[in-house]
Amino acid sequence: MLLTIPASFRIEVLKIRHTAAVWLTLVGALFAPTILVIGYLSKPEVGYVGANVNAWDLFIGRTWQTEIAVFIPFYVVLINSLIVNIEHRSNTWKYVFTQPFSKASVWIGKLLLIQSLIVLHFLIFNSLTLVAGGILALIDPKYGFANHGPSLGIVLKFIAKTFIATLGVSGIHYWLATRIKNIIVPIGIALMGIVLSSLLIQQQWKYIDWFPYAYPLLSFRKSEGFLIQHEWISLGYFIVLNTLGYLDISRRNMG
Repeated sequence: MLLTIPASFRIEVLKIRHTAAVWLTLVGALFAPTILVIGYLSKPEVGYVGANVNAWDLFIGRTWQTEIAVFIPFYVVLINSLIVNIEHRSNTWKYVFTQPFSKASVWIGKLLLIQSLIVLHFLIFNSLTLVAGGILALIDPKYGFANHGPSLGIVLKFIAKTFIATLGVSGIHYWLATRIKNIIVPIGIALMGIVLSSLLIQQQWKYIDWFPYAYPLLSFRKSEGFLIQHEWISLGYFIVLNTLGYLDISRRNMG
């Protein structure tokens, strides 16, 4: 099985060329940096900081907050649904499982592609955030970007923590996507989960660490630690749900 996983992954990569999944990953990375640039230009005083404040860290933090609150949960749900929906839309599940790969290789190949796209999205998003900060620095020196440099350690920490925080939701929606052909249903479930997570966080619900849709925002708010309780639980959800999902798809007739 292990020997066929790279080949399965390569086939999955070929399937997504010129698809919405690629465009969502690339173009979606523009969303938060663009919003922040517009915000800084429309209200410059929001971006003006004192000499002792690192304007880069402030800008990066605000961009990440926008990304996590508005875009990331939907992106994770959509990318899982779009990748799996390729087989639903073309009705090729039975054909996929007749290839010289085990079902486990097919499952893992798709899973690796989804997680690779999520990581790629984060890398592009952060690169564009730095570009956006550079553009603002050229437009108005009063923003103070020239006084300090961006803390790349903070950026890498945001990427790692947010990626881990998305694994729980990814585990849920990868399995759901193999079960539900209609892509609108997972989006509706995600919308309810995201709205509910905001309410539960505001109410300081004591069991919030067990509600996976809240994890990205929790990781942003609790950025001082790494692999804190909800992030460990997110990893646990991911492992358990993918194991159950594979066992489910391996016994079903996917034709």
